[in-house]
Amino acid sequence: MDIINIPTRYKLNEINNLDELKKYLPKKFALVSLTQYSEYAKKIYEILKENYEITLKEGLYGINVLGCYSEPANIEEIDTVLLIGNGKFHAENIIRKLKKRVIVYDPIYGEIKIYEPDYNFDKIIEFLLNKLKNSKNIGIILSIKPGQYYYLETLKVKDKLEKSGKNVYLFIGDTIDNLQLLNFPYIDFWIFSTCPRLIDDIIDNNINGITIDILIKNLDKVINI
Repeated sequence: MDIINIPTRYKLNEINNLDELKKYLPKKFALVSLTQYSEYAKKIYEILKENYEITLKEGLYGINVLGCYSEPANIEEIDTVLLIGNGKFHAENIIRKLKKRVIVYDPIYGEIKIYEPDYNFDKIIEFLLNKLKNSKNIGIILSIKPGQYYYLETLKVKDKLEKSGKNVYLFIGDTIDNLQLLNFPYIDFWIFSTCPRLIDDIIDNNINGITIDILIKNLDKVINI
């Protein structure tokens, strides 16, 4: 079955509360947007560029960020990111992984939210990696959803863990229900080979687990082979 992804965008209309937003903006910042707000982002850039030093870094989707894709905000010399959109979901990936201050501005409703860098995230990841290092029975959940299917990466991680002396059990599916994990009490630690943003659920629900993207980057801290 063919799948066609069609981006939808809000039609440019009145921009609300922009003067209030200016009170929170530093002189220099990066501008990113959610896909549906991209027309607003263009207009806001044109309005602000005369009085601010705005950096635009185009990635795979222009200056648009996705739930697990924040490359347009990954600018070393920039400390603050103005995200045109709403909610905390997209901002959270930036404050956790890029350690930047994020101002989320919804030009439709005029809402402004500010999120500071989350320096505790790295400490939590180190804690989870240490738990994995000291666990014997490991469960790997491999998602078969399109765009979240990391089969080859999963096999490589499974092989290295087994060579380090761990018992590894592979589970495959397209839906992950945290409550179902309780049916496998012999599993000491879970590796989620799925959407990277599942790390949010892991942390929020105190699950002994980690996502495979984080593990691959830190595998040397877990095994010595």
